Amino acid sequence: MIEKDLVVALKDVVSKVYPLMMPEDATYPCITYQVVFDGVNQTTNGNFSSRDVRFQVDIYSKSYSEAKTLKDAVVAKVIGLKGGSISAQDLYEDEIKLHRELIDFKIKRT
Repeated sequence: MIEKDLVVALKDVVSKVYPLMMPEDATYPCITYQVVFDGVNQTTNGNFSSRDVRFQVDIYSKSYSEAKTLKDAVVAKVIGLKGGSISAQDLYEDEIKLHRELIDFKIKRT
């Protein structure tokens, strides 16, 4: 299962990994993830050829430098899962005073 493999990889980077959103009592750093797109590709004769799953991973940290370091570690894990089309964005969540790294990528499985 693609999602399970991703969670295992993310927990190698940060022990606190949550689907969709972090709990109110979360400690930092932590990671959230969500499926943005899950599609099946078919060949012209209708057979299954591959599956594309696009994920968004968000890293939350009190420190900008820690968030950037964790982003690099997550990207390396994603590459190890045969992830592609990886993009990242620096953000700051003023309401909760946390640095956030948003990572978007696709994993293709045959």
